[in-house]
Amino acid sequence: MKVIEQTEYRLRLREQPLFFWLGGGVLCLCSVFLLSTLPFAKIECQRQTLPYECVATTPFFVIQRRVKIPLSVLRQAKLEDYIDSEGDRMYSIVLEAGADSIPLGMHSSDGDSRAAIVQQINQFLSNPNQMQLSTNVDNPWLIQMVVGVIFLVGVMGVSLIVFAPALTLDLNRSSGTFTIYHGYFFPRTKQELRLQDIKEVAIEELVDSNGDRFYRVVMHLTSGETVPLRQYYSSGYDSKKKLANLLRQFLYLPPL
Repeated sequence: MKVIEQTEYRLRLREQPLFFWLGGGVLCLCSVFLLSTLPFAKIECQRQTLPYECVATTPFFVIQRRVKIPLSVLRQAKLEDYIDSEGDRMYSIVLEAGADSIPLGMHSSDGDSRAAIVQQINQFLSNPNQMQLSTNVDNPWLIQMVVGVIFLVGVMGVSLIVFAPALTLDLNRSSGTFTIYHGYFFPRTKQELRLQDIKEVAIEELVDSNGDRFYRVVMHLTSGETVPLRQYYSSGYDSKKKLANLLRQFLYLPPL
């Protein structure tokens, strides 16, 4: 729990959910990286109008990434294979353009379909009378499914960051209030107590079936009501004790 402000008349504390932010950030970065590295899924070539070229396209929902390759530079398409970590043979199409090797489409265990596409491209390159070529390297529905899964991962990452269960405590002696905020970017709940109604600040303990101990800080009110700062218990007694003693000090209660 980080101390934001500590004076004689006010105490503001915030528990920043670094674990959730880190996890959300990793998911967001992974989704952006995966979307930016999806292989080319379609190739279109033409000799009808200048410049004669092939265009490799990767779909990204409403936008497309296009790479234009002049026919004078594109030498050939070739089929490459390798053995993956599970021992399966995988195939991929590579376009040789000048000194560059451009992967076309995702890796696939279907070598025959990849070989057929390589043959179509090379046949177009070797036949000047063929005016155009258009072929999908990967199944559109498969690409959409993969992109959809990656998009959901990104949404989960953003949700972890935006809706992380942050806790902010604001004790104000001038107004005589103790306000509890749950949520950081968009506070989802706000609970306000009167300082004069707080009789005790305590630590509740929960022992699970394995004998592990978990804790949370609670407010005991003069009405007999118990108000927990968190609805759940968590490990780490020392951090709970430190928080409880900060609150007790502000409320002129003896330390635990």
